[in-house]
Amino acid sequence: MRKTSIVLVAFCVFGLCTQADTLQFAIPPADIGPTFLSGNITLLSPQLDGTVLAGQSLSLDLVLANTDLARLFLSNPGLFGIEMTIQTNAGTFPGFVGTTVGYLLDPNGNEVGQPQFAGRADGSDGSTSFGLVSFTSANLDGKDVVDISGVHFDTTLPNSGFVITNAELVLTLNDADPPTDGNGFKFGTAQQLPEPGTLLLLALGIAAVTVFIRRKPVTTRQ
Repeated sequence: MRKTSIVLVAFCVFGLCTQADTLQFAIPPADIGPTFLSGNITLLSPQLDGTVLAGQSLSLDLVLANTDLARLFLSNPGLFGIEMTIQTNAGTFPGFVGTTVGYLLDPNGNEVGQPQFAGRADGSDGSTSFGLVSFTSANLDGKDVVDISGVHFDTTLPNSGFVITNAELVLTLNDADPPTDGNGFKFGTAQQLPEPGTLLLLALGIAAVTVFIRRKPVTTRQ
């Protein structure tokens, strides 16, 4: 059984850091289009494979490949999480990353909302991870629907000498099954995802038609 030790750090506003390195994570074709309402989706990148954990300070943009985006529907943002898990050859606890700060990236790669400190963990399976798990409306620019191209982290790797074998980007909704609060996310290109304003107008149009039908008087023939 995997054992995990965890460090949680409280939410805080933090400043920007240095120029970022970019890791790309491809979305499986079967995951483009459907709306995910609970559970997690794990995306992979081999770009850090072979890197030795030597205490390096990293500024990372973890982005979706092929100009794909993730649309987040977050009426209850506290149930959403996004993390990076680094797998190593350790076979045991590889050590925690250092204090880590992160924020979501909009479709143009710009910061979305306020940054936050990340939670951190390492596991007996040789993994070390860090993620944003304390979302509020302030981290989403006050919006319920947000399109993101990825997430940014400023972190420091453990100085344990183990070698990275894989990197994972994990999106999670810690929701009930079946979900009850309207949270969800879906993947697609900008062309495949209607503008959030269009979705709102469509919803209002459907609601208006529904009200009209309900109020329409019924006539009968004698």
